[in-house]
Amino acid sequence: MSATALAVEDHPLYREALAQLLARIFGAGEVSVAASGEDGLRVAAASPGLRLILLDPGLPGINGVEAITAFRRQCPDAALVAISASEDRRDAMAAFRAGALAFVSKASSTDVVSDLLRRALAGELREPAWVTPAGASAVAEAPLSELTPRQIEILALLCQGHPNKEIGLRLALAEVTVKMHVSSIFRALAVANRTQAVLEARRRGLAPGV
Repeated sequence: MSATALAVEDHPLYREALAQLLARIFGAGEVSVAASGEDGLRVAAASPGLRLILLDPGLPGINGVEAITAFRRQCPDAALVAISASEDRRDAMAAFRAGALAFVSKASSTDVVSDLLRRALAGELREPAWVTPAGASAVAEAPLSELTPRQIEILALLCQGHPNKEIGLRLALAEVTVKMHVSSIFRALAVANRTQAVLEARRRGLAPGV
């Protein structure tokens, strides 16, 4: 069957709940389900008219950013919504960078999820939406005010390729203090390492000229 909507979820009960939710929007005959990323990609390959993908990033096998990237590559025109048990902003940011249109908590109500999906299908989501258990939509990026002036200073040196020890010497800080600031910078930018921090800083215009 060529599907219009696809739910990729390994938990049987939650998978059935997602299928029922999608059936109310599209009709039961238009909905397919899969228990793994690999199965979902096979369904997607046979569904050229796929308009919506609901994907749990915490699947067995291919998962997380890798799964989102694979579905985004295979179905570039489908709205892809990650629906996750995680409420960590870093997970949401990673999903957005991989191509998810929205990141939805599994604790959100059916009405909230349904409304988000309808908006996604109507092209009304102008920017990535992070839907919390309370139902509030939030822009994924943290405000730059989360970075202190000192951390912005450290980030600039980090973007220039200086190691922690050199940053400490330049700013008259202990190396352990620099490490603490770098960890805080990673959390604020929702990245996992220095390379990602540099790329994110450049994208946000925090490191001009580097």
